[in-house]
Amino acid sequence: MNIDLIPMLRCPTGCASDIELRSDKVSDSGEVTTGALHCISCGEEYPISRGIAKMLPHKLKAQTDASDDHTATRKRSEMRARDDQVKAYERMWHLNVFGLLEIPVAVNRLSLASDHILLEAGCGTGRMTSTFAKKCDRLIAVDFSLQSLRRNQANLRKAGVKNVDLIQADICHLPLKTEVVNRVVSCGVIEHIPTPESRLTASQEMARVLKGGGKLVISAYQYSMLTRMFSEKEGEHDGGIYFYRFTRNELRQMLSQAMNVEAITGLLVYYYVASCAKPV
Repeated sequence: MNIDLIPMLRCPTGCASDIELRSDKVSDSGEVTTGALHCISCGEEYPISRGIAKMLPHKLKAQTDASDDHTATRKRSEMRARDDQVKAYERMWHLNVFGLLEIPVAVNRLSLASDHILLEAGCGTGRMTSTFAKKCDRLIAVDFSLQSLRRNQANLRKAGVKNVDLIQADICHLPLKTEVVNRVVSCGVIEHIPTPESRLTASQEMARVLKGGGKLVISAYQYSMLTRMFSEKEGEHDGGIYFYRFTRNELRQMLSQAMNVEAITGLLVYYYVASCAKPV
């Protein structure tokens, strides 16, 4: 991560306070590879390891917690599954083929400019990250799977992409201050969040960090006449990863509580792609 990201960060706990850096290993270009981020209010510390800031909220940082609720338990289970399935995920050829349609649609709807800061909420192993990064000034890529972030980091280095900051985070508790990015994109993520309340929270968090007039593009599983022929509305994929399929009205209703929904297209058949704008 780069040191100039720190003024954009906040503690992902309830205090939402400013963060300060504790590290004596900052390169001449401002890169921080090891150290810790310290909350000036609650004192929580978030380590930086190999350039990735680990900013999960406490319930997801701990391996077990006596105060765990159902949502935290399901999220932690998916984190482990995502970590374990990194190699298998990258071998899913159909995702790469589908990306030939999905990525251009997302890029087109984002209307990225060269001076924009983009948040990719749920970046995974980087199936889309390098493409997005080449279209903007800076990309902040977050995911709660550390092993996915590690693979993403390796892929970015191989591609020579240097304008991406990687953060381990929960998109329901984004460690970013309010109205600090110009665009937000989240592809194939929100359907894996385990409750209606937490899915709404995630969409509200993405809206919160977005500047007024900014755009959000989000894709989510469809539940339509076609998809219901081969998939249940709610269930688990192999490996224990939860999913929920949205009707068009459900997706619009959720997103419209925080943003103006400009369009929802079902052209990708498997996914809806929604374009939203935050009021100025």
